[in-house]
Amino acid sequence: MNHRQPKRIWNFSAGPATMPTEVLDQLAEDLIDVDSTGIGILEHSHRQPTFDRVLGDAVESCRALGEIPKEYEILFVPGGATVQFSLIALNLIPDNATADYPDTEVWSAKAIVEARDAVPSATIAVPFEGKRYRYDHVPVEGEMTPTPGATYLHYCSNNTVHGTRFHTPPKAAPGVPLVCDASSEIFGRPMDWNKHALVYASAQKNFGVAGMSLVIAHRDLIRKPVRRLPSMFSYAVHLAAESRINTPPTFAIHAAGLMFRWMIAQGGVREIERRNDAKAALIYKEIDGSGGFYRGLSRMECRSPINVSFRLNTEELDQMFTKEATEAEFDGLAGHRDAGGIRASMYNAMSISASQALAQFMHDFAQRHG
Repeated sequence: MNHRQPKRIWNFSAGPATMPTEVLDQLAEDLIDVDSTGIGILEHSHRQPTFDRVLGDAVESCRALGEIPKEYEILFVPGGATVQFSLIALNLIPDNATADYPDTEVWSAKAIVEARDAVPSATIAVPFEGKRYRYDHVPVEGEMTPTPGATYLHYCSNNTVHGTRFHTPPKAAPGVPLVCDASSEIFGRPMDWNKHALVYASAQKNFGVAGMSLVIAHRDLIRKPVRRLPSMFSYAVHLAAESRINTPPTFAIHAAGLMFRWMIAQGGVREIERRNDAKAALIYKEIDGSGGFYRGLSRMECRSPINVSFRLNTEELDQMFTKEATEAEFDGLAGHRDAGGIRASMYNAMSISASQALAQFMHDFAQRHG
């Protein structure tokens, strides 16, 4: 087999997303031989000591990185966040009960549909309808009417398409716990665990590879699902089986463990947050200083530092921007099909140098075409 020198370009894709070369190098080595066993990670039994070590390390590193209290369980569940849209409702919402789902964008809207399909007898209330505002902001004080006695309030903390973010968690009705889809910003800032009963995230943006989700839930919440469920649908069974009811996504779990350790080595969640804010500031500076050449899709007070979405003055300029960006070796900058325009996704592994390069490209493009 011929080996070529790897080529790396700037990857601003919304996911799967860029990963650190240190982690990729370790994964490449471990594909052939993990822990000097002579067997690669893809070939190891999930019931053998080597994978016991991999799984234990992933759980321990995740807890340390996220500063996760001991009463919260850490599960690695096959499938992306869309699977969790159904599993959360099936495990947590009793028949004829109510759960609140503010609609702040594409993924929260899909979560609403899946929850209604999963538990048809339940009421999935929508206390905020962001579609009315073209999803340009998350609810501010007085815009949301939470349901008293709801089972929980589900929200997406960072909205990837239009680039909005809850800078503080939304207020549920008194005594109602929060369930958070943190897929696009997990470990990108500290999580207030006291306010959350369950937090989940798909792996392919911030801590690994596609095909798996992380579920962090209060033990008391998931020990007893509200109805009898098939084993693969039950968080309680996943917990009892230590995330391996059947053969789990072993490679994805190993990749997650390496990513958790990498983020710890970088300085942890607070350092990652500082870097993410710095990366975003470079891009927003170009938008705000362009005299209207670039126009953000979200209101300033709820801008996301993770997904920066913007448009140029015409669709032709949008297309010209992405074409020239591709030629300059920037990938993944076309906006989501529901929003159009441009989107720069800068997850936890994205380097500051990538954002600096994009900011310079934006500046030069505006000089040429403005």
